[in-house]
Amino acid sequence: MKIKWLNPLMLTCLSTAFVALGFGSCKSQSNVSKQQRAELKGKMAKIQQEISDNHATLAKMRSDYENIGRGECVYGGPNMMQEAVSRMQERQDNQRSYARKKMNEVQQAIDSLNRERDKVATELEQLDKKK
Repeated sequence: MKIKWLNPLMLTCLSTAFVALGFGSCKSQSNVSKQQRAELKGKMAKIQQEISDNHATLAKMRSDYENIGRGECVYGGPNMMQEAVSRMQERQDNQRSYARKKMNEVQQAIDSLNRERDKVATELEQLDKKK
């Protein structure tokens, strides 16, 4: 039984193909890291935009919360005054509890985005250390 060796011309062609495809070079790895860095920076910008949007929403909600009940007048005669005031206070309490619930949801979303931003920042630092 004879062992068949690969032709040196065949090995040269294979190595040329590997080089042409970019395997075994540092450039392919640096391109991947540049691409990852660009993706992470894009993700970071998106997260920052969402955080700023949520902060603006939260500021508006706080302003609306402070304005609940301002400028309300209760009309009615002396025998209807207690009932009208109690309905107004009940309505305002319901509005305040709903507003607090919505503000807490927005604050939780901001906290979640901050944690995500920290993760992305950590990944960017790790890419910088690899360089």
